[in-house]
Formats: sequence, C-alpha cells, structure tokens
Amino acid sequence: AADPPRPLPAPRGDLLRVRGLRARYAADSPWVLDGIDLDLRPGRRVALLGPSGGGKSTLAHLLVRFRDPDEGGITLDGHDLRDYAQDDVRRAICLVDQHAHLFATTIRANVALARPDATEPEIVDALRRARVWDWIAGLPGGLDTHVGEHGARVSGGQRQRIALARAFLSGARLVILDEPTAHLDPATARELLTDVLGDTSGAGILLITHAPPPPGTVDQILHLEAGRLREPGERSAP
Repeated sequence: AADPPRPLPAPRGDLLRVRGLRARYAADSPWVLDGIDLDLRPGRRVALLGPSGGGKSTLAHLLVRFRDPDEGGITLDGHDLRDYAQDDVRRAICLVDQHAHLFATTIRANVALARPDATEPEIVDALRRARVWDWIAGLPGGLDTHVGEHGARVSGGQRQRIALARAFLSGARLVILDEPTAHLDPATARELLTDVLGDTSGAGILLITHAPPPPGTVDQILHLEAGRLREPGERSAP
C-alpha cells in the first residue's frame, strides 16, 4: 500500500463500508476473501468468527491498509480508503493485532504513543479498562517499567492488554480487535471481553475471534467461511 500523491483530509471514522471485497495471496491461488460486505460505525459491536487461517486477519489488515484488496472496495466516510494517507486511516481505525507490538521503552511511553499529550490519569484509566492496571501498579517501577525489546519482559497477555490500553487512549472511533484474548485464560478472557465490549466510549468495535463472545456483548455475529460472511444459521453459498 502507498499513500496517494494528494491525500484527502483526515477522516473522522463515521462509517467503514466494505463491498464485494476479494483478496488472495498470489495471482494463481484461491480467494481467501471472496465477496465480503461489511459495515462498521461508531457504537456498533460486531463479532467476526472463523477458524485460524480462514482470512480473518487478512481482512483486518485490509481495513487499515496494510495491503489493498485485489477486487471490490473499502470506503471510509464515503471515500475510497486509498485516497487517505495511511497514518490518517490508522488513527481513525485502530487495529489491536493478535501479535501486539511494543517498543523497547516504558509501559507509560508505549501507551502514550496513541496520544502523547495524555495525562497520567488518562493513561491509568486506559490501563484499567484493559484490565492490566492492577498488575502494573504492583511493579516496583509502575508505569515506568521497561518492557524490553519487542515487549520481551512481559507476557503475551500483558503485551496484548497494554496494546489494548493504547487503543483506548487513542480515542479512535473504530477499533478492530484481532484475537485480543489469545494469550489469556478463559475466565480472564471473558472478563476482558465483557469490559471491552460493554464500555467502548461509543467506538465501533470489530471483534475478530475464533470463539463466540460472551452473551449480550455484541450487536451482530458473523461467520467467515470459505471466504464469505454469513449470519449464524444462514447456510453457506455453494
């Protein structure tokens, strides 16, 4: 993906719309996404379920322009995603990837990357919402604890939740969570999802997961099967 010569002004993130999207890994390979239609707007919570390797993460990467679709289109606030600068897209649509990246600095600095002018109480609040503050508060260095190269000094679950706090702090109107509970035990995973989906400050949430979310936490559940989306109970197209 490349920035356009003259990018449009930064989008707000009022509506992300996907129509007829198709993508594959090579020109002669099968379609991993084969005609995807999807809408996401602030305040709406959508869960996308499917097996590992089924194209869920590919869709997430397309929605933040880590790559572009082979066919079909993605618009944000009525304009083609490719007409915006990539950084502006990723400020409006915040992706918390399952392989959350942390920089070799402190927890405070990693979270504040989302908004460098954030106050300490705002950073702490974001960490509380990500259910990781109690652990940080008990560390000798607290917020100023160094996470190590690529976050090597923290566990996978802690790394994921620090990245989630960064998304909360960003104030993005649309958030994509790609397997946010991958490194957590089932009880903690349920608690985290219940908190995240119940208190999103009005953000639109696309939850990408292999397991159903807690009951009552999302507005819509979609299954990705054979490159297409379907509602529960809807038969896959032949």
